[in-house]
Amino acid sequence: MFGFGKKAKKPNGIDVLIIKAEEAKNRSFYQVAFPSSVANDVLSMLKKLEKSKLNKQELLGEIGGFRILTHLEALTGFDIHDDADMEAHPVEIQDFANMLLRRLESLEESGKLDDSEDFAFIMGELTMLRDGSFVPQS
Repeated sequence: MFGFGKKAKKPNGIDVLIIKAEEAKNRSFYQVAFPSSVANDVLSMLKKLEKSKLNKQELLGEIGGFRILTHLEALTGFDIHDDADMEAHPVEIQDFANMLLRRLESLEESGKLDDSEDFAFIMGELTMLRDGSFVPQS
């Protein structure tokens, strides 16, 4: 659309997803940053969560009902021009995963979620992202 061509993936770059949260009170969108080397896996897992029955405000809290708007690939840097606005600051994938994981774990412990293959997959992926043990699949 804007003439940006597909460029070779830079494994040492940073990818950013812009995620819109319709019902959020504190933020209307999140910028989630992660290493380009794990981009395919992170994007795949978040798309699966986006389409799942778990993507509801009553389950995920403020982020519930989210939509992935934009995927910025292999950035080598960025500047924040409004330090006072928290939406201007990207959230590290570990923090974003931890936020989602804490919410899902509390729902699971309270018995509000049924175990399913999708739920187990998402919990495993979020745990690896939170702990930094996520290994890119080639």
